[in-house]
Amino acid sequence: MKIKLLIVLFLCFNTQFVVSQNCEDISPYKQGTSLEYTNYNKKGKVTSVENYYVKSVSNTSGELVISIESKIEDKKKKEVAKQQTLRCVDGNFYVDMSDYLTHQNEDQKSTLEIKAEGDFVEFPSHLNEGLALEDGNLDLKLAGSDGASDLSLANMKILNRKVLKETSFSVGAEQFDAYKMSFDYVFSMGFIKVRGSGIEWYVKGVGIVKTESYNKKGKLRWTRTLTNIKY
Repeated sequence: MKIKLLIVLFLCFNTQFVVSQNCEDISPYKQGTSLEYTNYNKKGKVTSVENYYVKSVSNTSGELVISIESKIEDKKKKEVAKQQTLRCVDGNFYVDMSDYLTHQNEDQKSTLEIKAEGDFVEFPSHLNEGLALEDGNLDLKLAGSDGASDLSLANMKILNRKVLKETSFSVGAEQFDAYKMSFDYVFSMGFIKVRGSGIEWYVKGVGIVKTESYNKKGKLRWTRTLTNIKY
């Protein structure tokens, strides 16, 4: 797996999943919700468009199971369609990767998954300008539901999180009250470390609606923006 792909995966976990100890607080993962995100490179050109549809959300014995249909279209108009199942237990997310892995033994298809666990990034109910937020730590592991030991793949630390100001964010004709926040990150995989920073816009009841990623020299790397939402 390429380092860039792992970094993007970590950022998706940290920006998409607003986690608390109560999985029911997660938003915008409500059944029937459709989200479209557009990704841009440092020059502002579209690199891909992501569409997500929340097919179902169920809660059984405190375990939240979210079924999502996703379709990603790159700049060459090539589409990749996937079905993904997310699980949340005690505030920890588990992503089923059986659709992405090829196994010689068909019986293994439901046993391997990439598991993300750690503090995750939390957003307090009361936000105001200048508020310092708690750091986050996320480990990515290869796990087997058959009881096999987890294999550590990489780690992401989110540091120095701070609310910069209250602002607004528009998606089409719909306007939201948003909070602009800053953060630093350190991505580690073996002996490799990648440092950078980011700016994100958070809307209560929707989640992260925009993220800008910068390298350690402060130069823009890419932007990801919510460009359409339907409930």
